[in-house]
Amino acid sequence: MGLSPQEMETAIIQNLPSKTGKSLDEWLEVLRESKLTEKKELKAHLKDTHGVGHFQAQTIVKRFLTNQ
Repeated sequence: MGLSPQEMETAIIQNLPSKTGKSLDEWLEVLRESKLTEKKELKAHLKDTHGVGHFQAQTIVKRFLTNQ
């Protein structure tokens, strides 16, 4: 049996520093500084500019948009 969606999200967040070099809080700051607001633009910024993986970018953007 695999991880639940919530468990997967928690694991992605916990692994961000080792996988990307930045914590969730640091990535949230990157997005704040970008001044972008659209979900698609935010994900593209993380993926194209910073080399963040798809599911990592999706998780970071989800947290960013719910914490604004």
